[in-house]
Amino acid sequence: MEAISLLRTLGMRPTYAGYDYLAYAITLVSKDRAYLKSVTKNLYNVIGHKYGVTNICVEASLRTLITSYWNQHADTILTSLLGYPLYDKPTSSELIIILSDYLREHQNITFH
Repeated sequence: MEAISLLRTLGMRPTYAGYDYLAYAITLVSKDRAYLKSVTKNLYNVIGHKYGVTNICVEASLRTLITSYWNQHADTILTSLLGYPLYDKPTSSELIIILSDYLREHQNITFH
């Protein structure tokens, strides 16, 4: 399963700019957790560079995507996918970690 397929399975809307940013973030983190050491300055900068936006733009777009998703679905789809409930809306970093771990486990990816 690829990150885009995972986001589609979750019912996230590709009309948000944060959709592509989240897919790329999941892919990067699933291959190398070092990106999590400084998410805003490291991971978001890499994403921003690829898409020609600032790290602040990446962060805001991810927050918008996650808030919209949470308001529509809460944790119903995530719970069925992950097998455990999320009681509060995850932060961008938390969701990236959760989904990258899920992706890594289902692709047998090892960390560098």
